[in-house]
Amino acid sequence: MGVKKNFGYNLILTLCNYLFPLITFPYVSRVLHADNVGLCGFVDGIINYLVLFSMLGIGSYGVREIARCGNDKERRSEVFSSLLSLNAIFTFVAVAVLVVSTLCIGRLQPYREFLGIGVLKLVFNTFLIEWFFRGIEQFKYITLRTVAVNACYVISVLLLVKDTEDTVTYYLLTTLVVVANALFNILFSRRHCRFSIKKSRPRRHLASVFSFGYYTILTSMYTTFNVVFLGFVSTELQTGYFVTSTKLYTIIMAAFGAFTVVMVPRISAMLASGEKSKLQGVADDTFDLLFLVSVPMIIFGFLFAPEIINLVAGAGYEGAVLPFRIIVFLLLVVGMEQIVIQQFLMATTSNRSIMIVSTVGAAVGITLNLFVTPAYGAAGSATAWAISEVCVLVTGYFLMKKNIDVTLNSGRVYKALLSCAPYVVLNLLLFLLPGTVGFWVAIVLNPLLFILLNLKVNKDSVIAKHMLPVVGNLFKK
Repeated sequence: MGVKKNFGYNLILTLCNYLFPLITFPYVSRVLHADNVGLCGFVDGIINYLVLFSMLGIGSYGVREIARCGNDKERRSEVFSSLLSLNAIFTFVAVAVLVVSTLCIGRLQPYREFLGIGVLKLVFNTFLIEWFFRGIEQFKYITLRTVAVNACYVISVLLLVKDTEDTVTYYLLTTLVVVANALFNILFSRRHCRFSIKKSRPRRHLASVFSFGYYTILTSMYTTFNVVFLGFVSTELQTGYFVTSTKLYTIIMAAFGAFTVVMVPRISAMLASGEKSKLQGVADDTFDLLFLVSVPMIIFGFLFAPEIINLVAGAGYEGAVLPFRIIVFLLLVVGMEQIVIQQFLMATTSNRSIMIVSTVGAAVGITLNLFVTPAYGAAGSATAWAISEVCVLVTGYFLMKKNIDVTLNSGRVYKALLSCAPYVVLNLLLFLLPGTVGFWVAIVLNPLLFILLNLKVNKDSVIAKHMLPVVGNLFKK
């Protein structure tokens, strides 16, 4: 299956993981209010943090190792058994930490019921094995499964969550999405490999898993850590503002992340076969795609932040506007970071580079959070996150250029940025219109301008050459 078809399926898959919750979020935010949204965000942040520890580097490392097995089912089963065994051991430790922390930390006592539900997510995440299906490029199955499960989730939320008393129900339904996906995945995996304790060799992978996990955990110090730390040092209301401000960012980045994940196995193969000359072309196209898509979104998001927050969350979330305006710039920063780190550095065997990048990000993130988050709440947390990501990008780009001689083509960047000038003019003019008129007109005109510029005016753009065939490939047998 080609990269474009894989990207199409993975794009739908990744979007569904975030888009379906977004469909329910405007409803839930109005029903539960900002403080209960913050409560769920705080608890889920804790659970997600423990999920990171239970996974360590299995998510990224597993994709690479399963892809390297090719069609060798015997070797694939050995790698699968080894990594699943490691994940199960780490999960047992994470559950024990959660239970002890809940009993001993006073700040967590009011959330015992929610944390108890979160244990389900922590345990079943072990059997989610997304890394396995990405490694064997089974994107069609996992996409269909995700759409079905998340459709059931949306219907359940709309039927069962009616007021603030249903906050527990909402969090339970959100957790059951992971449970259902994990059950389907573990059953379907039997068609492609067999789990066997006898074939399991976890020690062979332990060092590499810890190396990749080092990056994942330290990366969380300026991403997932933000929600947890904000919940401890501030209020549920501020946490609610921060969670709300990240919703649209998360969905958009998930779409671009779908492409970088699909490219990792292919880039690994290029590096292994010595085809380094092709890497620069891949980088050029990916950077072009990012600039053409993210810059117009940043312009629109920054100018119309109050209207976007009101549309997504409703009244009472005005405190999410400033954090959103800070976070929206991460569409470009983190997008470039995904290309540099996840698409290129992680496809190499240079674990040292990954460790350097993650150490820089964690050091900056923790330091800034300690100083600005207690004083400025959600806005401070967003600022700490943004500066951390910039430092990570700069460090990662230097290492990519040094290790595999892939660079950012400045001429193509200038051209891409110049092509975004019409969006600046359009959105500034619409921003000056009274009330919310400009916002609604911008929602209609921005996509039309995007289509005009990339498919009619510039027929050689990366959108016209690479993205349009994706849709057609999805329906080819």
